Amino acid sequence: MSIKKLLKDISLFLPGRKIFFIYTHNNASERFVNGLTANTEISYWSFQALKKEFPRVNFLRLQDEKPFRIRSISEKDIVIGHIGDTFSKASQRTKQNIAFYPWTGHEDRNDGGKFNCISLESEFQCLNAAKSIIFLTSEHNVEKYCRNKSNHWYDFCKKTHVRFVHQPVDFQLFPRIKTSYETSNFLYIGNDAHMKCLDASKELVRNAKRQLSIYGVGKRKIGNLNTKSVEQLATEADFFIQPGMWECQCVSILESAARGFIPVVSKETGYPYDHPFLLRYNDPKYNNLVLKDL
Repeated sequence: MSIKKLLKDISLFLPGRKIFFIYTHNNASERFVNGLTANTEISYWSFQALKKEFPRVNFLRLQDEKPFRIRSISEKDIVIGHIGDTFSKASQRTKQNIAFYPWTGHEDRNDGGKFNCISLESEFQCLNAAKSIIFLTSEHNVEKYCRNKSNHWYDFCKKTHVRFVHQPVDFQLFPRIKTSYETSNFLYIGNDAHMKCLDASKELVRNAKRQLSIYGVGKRKIGNLNTKSVEQLATEADFFIQPGMWECQCVSILESAARGFIPVVSKETGYPYDHPFLLRYNDPKYNNLVLKDL
């Protein structure tokens, strides 16, 4: 262990209020290198903002955090971040807890502990222990789950003060690169988790006899801060495709739209704008017709 890391660990037990930030990733460099997950980007910018405002901010892993780091939390400390195993343990040491994480009410998200998520019962336990709740989500999710009286999230959001934050896109990091539309081909940037419906995208593009460029899956990456690497995307495709099942926030879609690619996506992804080329989740017949007319 380095001296710097040792001193940082010792500082956890010094007197005075501390802020603990819990998230899935401490460093977002791979987000910019690989163009993969929104979690790394959210984690990075949130942690940096906290460090600017407060002198003692410490990062905690979402799960499998070292016990001595959790024991360093005192009742006057503040814990903010992603709910899960560490958040639950931290809630037993301080009541100053703020739940802050990507959220959707889709039942698939709570199935089997995927996508850094926990069971619905555990989620409600963590949220009930939180003093404040911030959902990083889309307008689609708010309307479908929190304002829909037939959904179980309606009563919870009605009686609990929940704040909603919709994903912004920094146009300086994601400037427009697409100004002409001549390829009629498609682009996808992201992972191959099943709710992205990448196989459906491949089939739709194949049926339309077009080409699909995929980045973020396997070894094919895109350097988001590499201008030359990004600019070549403009010659590969006109459209960004994702007939997805659900998203907490449609980060890659919004970033691609900022770059000038036309989103051909389902409303379930949370894309907030309406146009004639939107797809429908799990409706290949309709979606084939949309691509045929592009």
